[in-house]
Amino acid sequence: MKLAGIKRLTTAALIAVTTLASAGVNAGSIEIKYRQAVMTAIGGHMGAMVAILNGNGNRDHLKPHADAMAALAKMSADVFPADSSEMDGITRALGTIWDKPKEFAAMQKTFRNAANKLAELAGSSDGAATAEQLGVLGKSACKACHTDFRAKKQ
Repeated sequence: MKLAGIKRLTTAALIAVTTLASAGVNAGSIEIKYRQAVMTAIGGHMGAMVAILNGNGNRDHLKPHADAMAALAKMSADVFPADSSEMDGITRALGTIWDKPKEFAAMQKTFRNAANKLAELAGSSDGAATAEQLGVLGKSACKACHTDFRAKKQ
């Protein structure tokens, strides 16, 4: 390649990089995308566990799904930083998350406790207690949080 061609290619690359950098990426929107991925994973594990307990999946997979749910519950409190509020991008997270941090923290604790108990029970042979705890997790943590801290789907 001739020197002039290399200069044009280098100049084009610099323009592209400068344009992307100057466009600015909203840090909040990046956090929102990560949070949404974590929440999608939570929903996936929940759906898989419901299927398993309804007899439509491999019972041996229940414990790994429950363990993953407990791990995700632990990290879920970290996926709502201040720079990822509803004003920072497309999200269904309500401002009450940041306006009422104590209430949101209490909800996160409920989620962690329910998920940890589910992970314990999923390793046992007590299918009825495990199913009951999955219901507790769904109602006292997932549904309750979505009711108070997430906007309805448009």
